[in-house]
Amino acid sequence: MTQAPPRALPLLPRLAPGLLAAVAGGLLTGGFGAWAYYDDTFRLLAHTFGTWIVLVVLVSARQPWPVAVLRSVAGLAAAVLSFYVGKKVVYGVDYPGMPYPLDVDQIVEWLVLAVVAGCLLGWSCCRIGRPDRAGTVSAAAAVGLLVADAARRLWSWRYGWNWGFDHESAALTAVTVLGVALVLGIAVRSRRQLPAVVLWAVPMVALGLVLVSLPDALEQVLVTGGF
Repeated sequence: MTQAPPRALPLLPRLAPGLLAAVAGGLLTGGFGAWAYYDDTFRLLAHTFGTWIVLVVLVSARQPWPVAVLRSVAGLAAAVLSFYVGKKVVYGVDYPGMPYPLDVDQIVEWLVLAVVAGCLLGWSCCRIGRPDRAGTVSAAAAVGLLVADAARRLWSWRYGWNWGFDHESAALTAVTVLGVALVLGIAVRSRRQLPAVVLWAVPMVALGLVLVSLPDALEQVLVTGGF
């Protein structure tokens, strides 16, 4: 008597652990950003996307692209909600009794951006960890985004020339280096792949500067009607 082949688990139970991990990561990184917003040392991290880029890499690497996109969108949406609600909570702790209304329109705008970014980044980052050229280029794109995001904050004319030995710049630089190292640790599968990732990352930084500047530019257009 032959045994029947094992039945595959339904789709939702198979996706649930990864989705829960992505949401948990989003809540943690968003909450950290909310706390950093009021901290003297880590303030710059509240105005960067570095922790969220790393989050997408962690939940997307070596996944089928639909799963990666779903996880990325869920994680980034959770991060947006956690960040804005967390800012209100931290403000209430630091300044008890002072009003701090949530800007619902702003939250909705960033949730829309989280969906768009989650789709694009999830589709790109799902290839990270593969030993082929696609995996190399995807890893380089993630590294380029991390470096570009930090550079935008440290050197952008909108925020002043923050590069130096002050504690805020040092904290952002250290976290960025750790993020890049984590991405490389996940992505690089051979000695030959590492220099290829580094070479591809150079043009990706330029592209990344454009991409990480778009959310703020779009927000400014939507809120103020111009630059």
